[in-house]
Amino acid sequence: MRKLKHFVLAALLVAAGPARGVELDTLIPAGIPGLGQARPLSVIGQAPGLDQPVPVTVGGASVTPQLDFGFGYDTAPSGAAEGGNFLSATPSMVVADVPAGFGAYAQADTLYLPSETAEDMSGYTVAVGEALVLPRQTISVAGGVARTAQTGFGLSTLDLVKPVSYSLGSFSLSDKLSSGLFTVTPKFSFTRAAFDSLRGENFWQIRGRTQIEYAPGGPMRLVAMVEGTQTHYQDESFDAGSYAAMAGVDDDATGLWEFRILGGAAWRQPRTGKRVVAPVVEASASWRPSEVDDWSLTAVHQIDDPDQVGAVGYTLTQGQISYTHELQRTIDFSGSFKAAHAAYFGTRLTESLFDASAQLSVHVNRSFALDLNYAFNDRQADYLRAANEHVVTVSAVWTL
Repeated sequence: MRKLKHFVLAALLVAAGPARGVELDTLIPAGIPGLGQARPLSVIGQAPGLDQPVPVTVGGASVTPQLDFGFGYDTAPSGAAEGGNFLSATPSMVVADVPAGFGAYAQADTLYLPSETAEDMSGYTVAVGEALVLPRQTISVAGGVARTAQTGFGLSTLDLVKPVSYSLGSFSLSDKLSSGLFTVTPKFSFTRAAFDSLRGENFWQIRGRTQIEYAPGGPMRLVAMVEGTQTHYQDESFDAGSYAAMAGVDDDATGLWEFRILGGAAWRQPRTGKRVVAPVVEASASWRPSEVDDWSLTAVHQIDDPDQVGAVGYTLTQGQISYTHELQRTIDFSGSFKAAHAAYFGTRLTESLFDASAQLSVHVNRSFALDLNYAFNDRQADYLRAANEHVVTVSAVWTL
């Protein structure tokens, strides 16, 4: 226990709520050309309607500015502070040129709690990317910077009484090559993080990943993947490398369901300490039983989390289920539940996080929507007191 507390006191790890990764893909919305992840296939909202914003066109590119302003109540900020009212504002803008494969994203966010000003948070994310589509090849390059914060609802964190801010920079390069029935996608990324305090926890990370797909015909593809991550801290005793090799299937039956499941082995070699080797699994599935319903499920078991922000290593078992339903043409409902369990290396200590959320969105017209959000966070650990919070937010969203 003392060993883990020493690490955690030095680290103050992992972002609030669902852990935000250290790769650019995890920091920005899906579906922006040249950036982030592809937009999930879904029938929700595909039909044109009066509730869909119309982007502004500038020089062949679409520009979509948006402002999300909200107020609400948090029963226990960081899981420790006294509950109180808050105000939030999140302006953002997406620039997309689909034919050119170019995308850019900028966002600022601020959270103000009048009765608990130590819990105030502010941050930003700025990213640009380009996907060059060639015959049988797509080259993608992206980069960005972000500033965010951690709270008490994160793996490997102590009873934080206020958020801990840090800055992040990330760059990625990938190349998707197709030849006959095979597709090979190598990807390289570099990330650097710097904390406002605890400079020994500043780190830089190099990650390489190659995926090979074989499509014999039909929607099913055979997939093999190898990945390696090297993380270097200002305090070199925290340095570690993690590696994984997995294989499985990816089935995409567009319009109804799709699934992906990979299994294999991974190992972690810290600078100091013993090597850890164990089986790993990565799975995801989605199901669209109707034009107004969308289910998705993800699950993972891995011996190290390369997306973690700090130095403490753990075996991670995590699952999430989400649901989207179009109540009416202008009213959408979505909800999700996520559970994560960490077993820390070199100790018998464990920690579990549970996160649930629900949102009701009413599109008044193309430019204006009202959102009602509820979120619940819970932490259970054998080295920390239990903590939970309920957050209710009412937001007005303008899309210009």
